[in-house]
Amino acid sequence: MREHDVAAVTGRELEQARRDLAASLALARADSPARVPILAQITAIDAELAGRSGARPDELPGSPSP
Repeated sequence: MREHDVAAVTGRELEQARRDLAASLALARADSPARVPILAQITAIDAELAGRSGARPDELPGSPSP
């Protein structure tokens, strides 16, 4: 798997990307296969933001529930 370097991405940019993904997730049907990569990206953003703030990803506001 290819690693992604998001060190140059600001927290504000990550939060905007997360909001955009959350909107896409809200529009996706419950049985849509598109939900899987969207949720994976949201989880990755949550982990990055948590790492920057010292919080656990599941403690961040708006974290998706499985």
